[in-house]
Amino acid sequence: MLRELFHFFVTPCPKTYRRLGYLSGLIAIQGRYKRVADHWRTHLDNSRQLILHAAAQTPQRNKVVVIGSGLLLDVPVEMLAKQFNTVILIDIAHLISVRLLCMRHSNITLVEHDITGLAEALLSYRRGESLPRPQAGLPAVAQNADLIISCNILSQLAITPAQYLQQHFVVDGERLANWRQEIIFNHLALLTEQPGQRVLLCDVFHDYLDRNDNLLYREDVLHGIKIGDPEQQWRWSIAPEGELDASYRLQATVSGFSNWSWP
Repeated sequence: MLRELFHFFVTPCPKTYRRLGYLSGLIAIQGRYKRVADHWRTHLDNSRQLILHAAAQTPQRNKVVVIGSGLLLDVPVEMLAKQFNTVILIDIAHLISVRLLCMRHSNITLVEHDITGLAEALLSYRRGESLPRPQAGLPAVAQNADLIISCNILSQLAITPAQYLQQHFVVDGERLANWRQEIIFNHLALLTEQPGQRVLLCDVFHDYLDRNDNLLYREDVLHGIKIGDPEQQWRWSIAPEGELDASYRLQATVSGFSNWSWP
């Protein structure tokens, strides 16, 4: 608890993002990783290897952009810093551990940015209004990348905004589901606009399994959006038994593309 409080108070993060719960969510991911690191190892290794494979295929290596750099657990950032002239890491906030690591490399730039474009609009939202439209966009420093990486965030983009709405307003379930889908679609549209090579790493299904590996429930975390046949696919043990509940565990199906385009 003290570690989490330390990171919450010392991490540079705009007030808007703090109020929406983004920083708390990032710190919670760090805490979970410390508890279940062994269960995440294969997923993180696969993610890093796919990114390095994509980097090796990129003919020009002036700039690489990582959207959703997070804790850098799934990003081979030091290798990217050696291979590209400029590395841009984009996330809602960057914890102290990330900042210390990146200080070793003069060509890494950390950018705090809301990739959905929803944060300010959510805080000014009022009951009865139309839900704010996602406005996915890259900051100027991240434009014209030779390689752009959407790093295990596609299914996560709508979670915090939807939770904020549900906590403060009554929103029809179907309306909220359509809005979640719009946020995901908007992010994919942003990727298609980029001129360079596009890496897409994302979980597509979440399976809830009982102690005997029986499937209790499968959740389509992309809300019906089809992203095509992946170049690679693997299973990720997000939360073993006891992490979320003693009676079940959560496992994701992850899809990886080293140069994604609309199917």
